[in-house]
Amino acid sequence: MVAGTALLPLLASGPVAAQNYCPAVWKQGVLDLNFNPAFTRIDTYGSPSGPSEDLMVTSFFNVLKDPTGMVVTSYFERDLVARIRSLGTLDPLTFDKDADVEELSDIGGPPVIGPPNTMNWPNDAIRVPDGVVPFEAVAVPQGFHPAIPPGRLSLINLDDPNRQEYIVHQSTGGPPGDSCDNITSKPRFYHDMVFVDMDADGLKDIATVRSSFKVAGYGSVCFFTGEIVYFKNPGPALSPTVQWEEHLLLEPSGPDIAIEAYDFENDGVPELIASSFFILNGFVKIYGAPVGQTWSVVDPVNGPFVRQGNIVGAGQGRPFNVEVVDINIDGKVDLLTTNHQPDNCFEPTLEPIPGRVNVFEQPASGNVFGGGWIRHTIKDNIRPNATFPPPTAYPGRLAPGKAKAFAPVRGLQGKVKPWIVVGGDEASKVWLLTPKSTSKTNWDYQSAVIFDINDYYGPGTTQTIMGPGGISPGEVISTVGVPSVRYDSPSSTGRAQIFIPVFEAKRIHILGLRPGSTADRVICPPDVREGCPAL
Repeated sequence: MVAGTALLPLLASGPVAAQNYCPAVWKQGVLDLNFNPAFTRIDTYGSPSGPSEDLMVTSFFNVLKDPTGMVVTSYFERDLVARIRSLGTLDPLTFDKDADVEELSDIGGPPVIGPPNTMNWPNDAIRVPDGVVPFEAVAVPQGFHPAIPPGRLSLINLDDPNRQEYIVHQSTGGPPGDSCDNITSKPRFYHDMVFVDMDADGLKDIATVRSSFKVAGYGSVCFFTGEIVYFKNPGPALSPTVQWEEHLLLEPSGPDIAIEAYDFENDGVPELIASSFFILNGFVKIYGAPVGQTWSVVDPVNGPFVRQGNIVGAGQGRPFNVEVVDINIDGKVDLLTTNHQPDNCFEPTLEPIPGRVNVFEQPASGNVFGGGWIRHTIKDNIRPNATFPPPTAYPGRLAPGKAKAFAPVRGLQGKVKPWIVVGGDEASKVWLLTPKSTSKTNWDYQSAVIFDINDYYGPGTTQTIMGPGGISPGEVISTVGVPSVRYDSPSSTGRAQIFIPVFEAKRIHILGLRPGSTADRVICPPDVREGCPAL
């Protein structure tokens, strides 16, 4: 009764425009930062006063550009990982962007490219599970194709006051003109990772996917590849400067951006689910170790080989995000996915498949490697705002970003169909998707825009080049990063809070499901984008 009562106010719509569904959401504050927030992630970390829910934030490509927006003129901040502590006591009204934000990476160095400051385009910052290493740590997959230095995987020791960085893998880039196939030049970048005991030695290793990329400034072009690798936990031999032993599982046309792990076959050896974005005709597949064996026996050249099964094939655009979650609460996990599609406005960015949020239900046969995963599209027809300036090459702006499932009330976790927050990336929006029915066979979701850059910062913001009075010259406020979710109370009645990074504005907006004042109630703007410009 308590759980059901708690949910009722959340399902009510407020006094908004007719036929514009708008769930009950309230503005709860804005956090100003000294850098551009990209990925956010909330986890529980230790603190002198006990467990603390902290917000990890990554920032990259902190550059000043000329008025065209195309030429980098200087760097104003390092690529970095930062932490905002104790969200349970955070007050946006008294938040201090200098005193209340701790920079964890490359402490105290100037904004330069490469050593001595080595953090390079950090993507998600992921709490390392207890027991993986003998200290509390955050893991950071790094690199991307516009970045000059090659990518890396590293851990930051949070127990060390100096925040010592431990290198898991450092890829390399050779001198000008060096071939990407040369043994001295293996530039790779990483977006995601999972912690899995791949060799049954009792220690969790790091499994990840990676891609190659063009290394700007080195004169070489490395075409996109996709690989699955794992890095063996060194155990007592752990050292900040000694890289973990690498085991290549699959190349060169494998997945490249997102990875999850789940033991679908219930045999103690988890399968890997991963997506390919950069390779033409992207896909999501399930990968398994050889039957009856661990991942450590895989030999990608001579065998035994990785088992593979299709989940998402051609016709769904370029898959981006993957999350394992039971969407319809039937006791079997599903896959929540997004793709990442261009604006369809210009010759280089024409793509008939729009951005989508899909759920893939396990095959009725129970054979997860045999195909037959059932697609349910729960949000369709997403497009980014038009690429500006008009692009000369694919892909231009892309949308959506990642989707995150959560229960609206802490005590309802696993009891009701989850709500889903979708970061729009360069669609400049955030959507909240809510289930229309409690039926396990009904996959319909309602969609509402709960944040829009053009609504908050003014019409045309995503298309108007800002000058010295706004953000850095040559930039527009156009990108919503990766949102994260927490509950505002540790009790079963805790309501969800959503943290929304707005990259170019150097801000994190906080929305919540706990009722506030009438003035703070979110009035959902229409789900439209600014049209393609006439050329």
